[in-house]
Amino acid sequence: MKYFLGIDGGGTRTTAAVSDETGKIIRTVSGKTINYYSVGMDTARSNLAQVIEEAVCGFGSDFSFAAAFIGCSALDGDADEQTLNALCGGVINSEIISMSSDVYAALKASDSNCVAICGTGSMVIGEKSDGSIAVKGGWGHTVGDEGSALAIALNALRLCCIMHDNGEKTPLLEKAESFFGVSDFREAIDKIYGEYSAKDMLAKFATDVAALAANGCMTSRKIIADEAHAFAKTVITLLKEIGGSPMLMLYGGVFQHNEYFTEEFMNKVREAYPFQESMLLDIPPEVGATRIARSLYYNGKA
Repeated sequence: MKYFLGIDGGGTRTTAAVSDETGKIIRTVSGKTINYYSVGMDTARSNLAQVIEEAVCGFGSDFSFAAAFIGCSALDGDADEQTLNALCGGVINSEIISMSSDVYAALKASDSNCVAICGTGSMVIGEKSDGSIAVKGGWGHTVGDEGSALAIALNALRLCCIMHDNGEKTPLLEKAESFFGVSDFREAIDKIYGEYSAKDMLAKFATDVAALAANGCMTSRKIIADEAHAFAKTVITLLKEIGGSPMLMLYGGVFQHNEYFTEEFMNKVREAYPFQESMLLDIPPEVGATRIARSLYYNGKA
C-alpha cells in the first residue's frame, strides 16, 4: 500500500492529511503555521516537523510517503529547490516532494476553476481554459490581504485609537477593551505590541467585529463592507482574466463565519457578474493536496 501526504499551510495553522492509494483519508493532524515569512524559516521548519511526527506516528521508523504536496501561504507559485529543501529537507521522507501556494491546494480540492480564500490573509486563484493558473492578491498584511481577518481587525483597532483620542465611548471601543482585557484602551498598547503582536492573535478581533455587525453596529458594518468590497475587486480582476467561472468557491474563516462579509462581497462581485454563483468549499485544501500528491506520483504532474 502506498501513502500520500497533503499539507495545507495557512497563515494561522497547518493541517496535514494522509491518504492511501485509493484516495481515502486515513489521518488528519494540525499544528502551527509553516509560513516562513511570518515566523521565520527555523520556526516554520520546526512546526512542520511536529506536524509530520504526528502524521506518521505508528507507521514505523523506515516509513516513506510515495509523494507529498505542501500548500504554503508564503508562496503564490511553485517553490524553488532551495526553499523546498530549507523547509522540508530531512523533515518529510517521501519519494516525491513538491510545494506551491495553499490556494493551489484549495483549487484542486474543488470542482471549480476559481477559489477565493479569506482567512488570516486573502488571495484568489483561477484556472484558465488552457490549464494555466492565475493568482491575484496574496501580497501579505503589510501591503495587501484586503478582506482578511487581519485587515478587518487592524482597521477596527485603528478606528478605536481615533475614538479613544476623541473621547468617544462606542460599542466597538468597548469590545476592543474587553478583547485585550483592559479598562482603558490606551492600556492595550503593551499588549498589541507584546503578547498580541502575532498576526493570528490580532486577527481574532475580527470575530468580535463580525458579532457587532450582526447586532447592527453600523461602524462595524462599514469596516466589514469596505474590506469585502476591496477583496471583491481583486476577485473580479481574476474572473476577467480567466474568462469567468460557473461557480466561485469560497474558503477561509472570514467566509465561513462572517455572513455579512460574504453578502457584501457577493453583492459587489455581482455588479460585474450579475449571475455569478458561489458556495463554500466543502472539501478541505489538505485533501486537495493529497490529490495533487497522487497525481504527481501516478501522472508526473499536478
